[in-house]
Amino acid sequence: MVVRASEDIHIPMQFRVGVKNMFFDWWYVEAGYGMPFWRFYQDKYGTHPWLSPYGIELKITKPEISDYPIAADDPLGLVGAYSTLMFDNGKYRLWYCTYDFSEKGIQENDKLCYMESDDCKHWHRPDLGLIEYKGSKSNNIVYGWGDELTGGTLGAHGATVFKDSSAPAPERYKLVHLGQAKKVKDVFNWLYGAVSPDGIHWKLLDEPVLEYLSDTQSVACYIKEKKKYVLYVRGWSPQNRHGFGGKRIVRKTESRQFGKFPPPKAVLTPEINWGPSADIYTNSYNKWPGADMAHIMFPAIYHRDTDTLSLHLALSRDGNRWFFPSQTALYSNEENPEKITTYAGVGLVPYDGKQWAHPVFFSRRAHNEYRAERPAIYLATVREDGIVGIEASLMGEFYTYPCIFKGSEMLINSVSYPGGEIKIEVLELKPRLEAPVFDGFSLNDCDVITGNNHWSPVTFKGNKNISKLAGKIVRFRFKLIRSRVFGFMFI
Repeated sequence: MVVRASEDIHIPMQFRVGVKNMFFDWWYVEAGYGMPFWRFYQDKYGTHPWLSPYGIELKITKPEISDYPIAADDPLGLVGAYSTLMFDNGKYRLWYCTYDFSEKGIQENDKLCYMESDDCKHWHRPDLGLIEYKGSKSNNIVYGWGDELTGGTLGAHGATVFKDSSAPAPERYKLVHLGQAKKVKDVFNWLYGAVSPDGIHWKLLDEPVLEYLSDTQSVACYIKEKKKYVLYVRGWSPQNRHGFGGKRIVRKTESRQFGKFPPPKAVLTPEINWGPSADIYTNSYNKWPGADMAHIMFPAIYHRDTDTLSLHLALSRDGNRWFFPSQTALYSNEENPEKITTYAGVGLVPYDGKQWAHPVFFSRRAHNEYRAERPAIYLATVREDGIVGIEASLMGEFYTYPCIFKGSEMLINSVSYPGGEIKIEVLELKPRLEAPVFDGFSLNDCDVITGNNHWSPVTFKGNKNISKLAGKIVRFRFKLIRSRVFGFMFI
């Protein structure tokens, strides 16, 4: 029997111009065959490997923690674990919670407070004069205290702020938070929402956005490509009739209307080899800035046996199917015993020369320990778009799946170690699995890519304009020597 090549091998990927395509899994990498599958191909070319990758692996870049906190020793109380960092209209903005805490574990409702900065290093607490606290309005409280409309009845536990590009000006900013459930006895922590024209002046929505028992920091955002609101919340598995249950997990729901979310579905659960005592406590979801099919979480894993938390990395192409690229924590108590409790806030912002920054909370108090240690929020920084990449520690290569080239240039985000280099070849897609090189786009034509490249153009004999490939179905061959490539894009 003659086995013909599957037609779906010729279906090209569609890439949008100006949008990043990130290498954080094997999604774009042709799997190939160590021995060609097709008899007709073997008869013509033999049994040498067909477009097989070799010598490469996925590598994670561990973020660095700032030496000094950006939020600590707050005049309004202890700094809470949950925060939102945003770069908005040329300014850095941080929403965070504070609360008073007693040794008996009794605490007041979370107050959502606001700070801002021009450089993400030097922060200012503006005196907003909006909400009275302990007899004074001279503070930076924006929500979770005061009257009912400003969340004073419910508090702002687990609040997350996001900017909604689709909303009218009076509702341009939105937040979600937890609050006492209504109408149902013995159930608490439904999801509530509020809207604001500026992120400062907030108004509580009349009804809960989701009548579902949750806990911790819930994360909401608007996904422009889908024209939908997305909400990631706490779940349990198994789950009892009150909503609680076994291990903590992450659930997701989405809706075209903010405030009309259906019941959430499980999208991320603890790894089996973490053992019976591990929970996923927070999710810290972020849409990958400027990228297609790329979503990031920094989930905090709660270890019930040691009463500590560690921070991990989780990734997804569609926001529904998530995976942990490494079993090793980004930050753990084993590395630094002074940082017992660790949570990531929400937000990935551009920072200080082609880096990302996101907020990370550390405390010396264990999760169930009733003592008022001075917690703080720090900045974690990592190369922009560089948290995961495909690396050849010595020599390696891979091919992409077929795609349609659009635009006039190909940009690459990569780094090469001493003596390392990258070359790229462009292959044509033809019938019967032939893949000849486009004339002028061979490895020998490609100018050697070395050093640190942050979305730099790929050139062939000094020419970055490769618009002659526009509209053609192509494969890219990456040849790596001691290098790591994070992604590519067309412009």
